[in-house]
Amino acid sequence: MTNPMNLTSSIILACALAVPALAQDATTKISPATGLPAIQSFSASDGVLTAPLSLTNDYIVLLGDQAELTNGGKAVFNFTVTNAGNFVIETLVNAPDESSNSFFLNIDAQPVDPDMIWDVPVTSGFEKRTVSWRGDGDSSADQFTPKTFKLDTGTHNLIIIGREPGTLLKSLSIHPAPADKPVSP
Repeated sequence: MTNPMNLTSSIILACALAVPALAQDATTKISPATGLPAIQSFSASDGVLTAPLSLTNDYIVLLGDQAELTNGGKAVFNFTVTNAGNFVIETLVNAPDESSNSFFLNIDAQPVDPDMIWDVPVTSGFEKRTVSWRGDGDSSADQFTPKTFKLDTGTHNLIIIGREPGTLLKSLSIHPAPADKPVSP
């Protein structure tokens, strides 16, 4: 016969171990594009910002007029890669029209104009979008979709510079790239 006290203790222990595991699963962001968990996720408030980029109502936005690399402000997000590989960046962004739908973006170096412009497809409110790069494309057809970054193990900096006012960035996640996507330059 099983001792009721041992059975009760076992059930309590199993529940205590399960709660943290469930809580961790609830906070893990799974990429809709890759089906893989994020290695790092950020809200807009996690970035280190310089003007004229501003944190407003929990999103990053460029204040003022359209900007160039030298006057668009900056948002920097630091992250660590524990296993080298290819990665994509998924975001929650609001790009309401063709004149409010882009940022400059790169990892570990200042973006280059026009190659490293991220032309966000227009959204209806906040929607998930994967980062792309214009490259040799144009504002309606980026060359690198999605932009795949090859990263070594270690600390990295995601750099976002404001380009068009009214483009709102709420959050972002860095995910392993799908195995079938080649690394873009």
